[in-house]
Amino acid sequence: MSLRVFVSGNQMELRDERFAVKEAIVNNPILNEIFDVFLFEESPASGGDPVSYFLEKVKNSDIYIGLIGDEYGTPNDEGLSPTELEFQTFIEANPHNDTFIYIKDITTERDEETKKFIERIKIPAKYKRFKDLDDLKGHVTDSLIVYLYENGIIRSEPFDMAIATEADYDAINEEEVKEFLEKRAIRLKLDVPTQDIDDILFNILKVIKDFKGEIKPTNTGLLFFGKDPSTFIPQHEIRIARFKGVTRRVTIDSQEIKGPIYKMLDSVESFFRRNTRTANKIVEFKRIDIPEYPYEAIREALINAIAHRDYNRTGAPIMFSIFDDRIEISNPGGVVTGLTLKEIEGKHETRNKKICEIFSETKDMERFGTGITKMKELMVSHGLNEPEFLEEGDYFIVKFYGPGENILDLVSSIPEERVIDLKELKLKDIQIQALKLMVNDKKEFTNESYSKLFNVHRNTATRHLNKLVELELIEKTGKGRYTKYKAV
Repeated sequence: MSLRVFVSGNQMELRDERFAVKEAIVNNPILNEIFDVFLFEESPASGGDPVSYFLEKVKNSDIYIGLIGDEYGTPNDEGLSPTELEFQTFIEANPHNDTFIYIKDITTERDEETKKFIERIKIPAKYKRFKDLDDLKGHVTDSLIVYLYENGIIRSEPFDMAIATEADYDAINEEEVKEFLEKRAIRLKLDVPTQDIDDILFNILKVIKDFKGEIKPTNTGLLFFGKDPSTFIPQHEIRIARFKGVTRRVTIDSQEIKGPIYKMLDSVESFFRRNTRTANKIVEFKRIDIPEYPYEAIREALINAIAHRDYNRTGAPIMFSIFDDRIEISNPGGVVTGLTLKEIEGKHETRNKKICEIFSETKDMERFGTGITKMKELMVSHGLNEPEFLEEGDYFIVKFYGPGENILDLVSSIPEERVIDLKELKLKDIQIQALKLMVNDKKEFTNESYSKLFNVHRNTATRHLNKLVELELIEKTGKGRYTKYKAV
């Protein structure tokens, strides 16, 4: 970012002061990075009208710094000195009136026009008095630093609570807010609020704020409800990949996921489902679907990564890696300052308090630091080892180790929603026996082999097998005498 500063003041009387203003900016590493100073003395020679040139410069400046001594300067046909003309031109062009006036303490009497000029600027402009060059430099430095804080260019508050000054309210997707409020109402057993969306965002969720008379979103508001958060917060993305084997040498599938947070979570889940295994097994009279990992544990880790990452690390996204034997989720920032890896369980310390508050509105995050414990319990109840938590450099990493070839051993931990009661489907005992052979032992049937094994007519065999196909429990391949049936 580069902000243009126009320095104005009687060039003959205040030459040293004009250069002192630039020196104060150039010699400060923060200000020098942000501000570009225009001085008449350093402008290139031009064949055009110099007055028009300087007025165009002042119109296009972001900040006006005016210096006033004891001499008004040579007035133009309208009776205005160059300094006052430049001041008025800037005020007309700049709706926010970002002016800083510094009046020099003098021992002599100021001329009458200068006195009148000072009176005229007292209402629209901020002004301070200075004694000498060092005093002026200090005032300029302090004023510009305060300006940067007040305008959100440098922050005095955490990232998630700061106003996204470059965004307008139009950056918010109100449909995203409505979906969030409906989810919130269901999970908290509340009514959906009836207020206007902007009122809810301002007074209930507190993710938009007033900024110089305009309503603007905070960074949290953009992350959860922005039309395109990456326009303003490019580091918010999640990079997810499925690798072949146990290293990152060969990528099978990958995706850069962007958008509002809840949509990102949905996209990650879709990627996860298509890149991890789900096994099946028939136990007694029930078919059981066995996922490789309990997704709720993975989702918990991902939400923690989003909530606790360091958003000041602009070039470091969250990384979600799927290997043959494990899943790794890493986020920039490491463990919050003041805690160690051994202390994080049960503690609710965070860099991003507001992001955590929004997650808690839909019960996606507890306020009591239970995330680590929840991940452990979900993995163990699924029949897997507890996840591993570690720091590598400035990254916090969670590793979930999968079952490998022992995925069928996870049967006992499968929740009811992944269990199909085959008796309720009104299947015959021999159909269930056949399905068990196909699913558990990978056996394939033809009409003839089914008929022989279960001692039924071939028409009955066809009817039994086609019923299993209709229920999408098995699939049919081939035609005619080459027709085969096998587990999905």
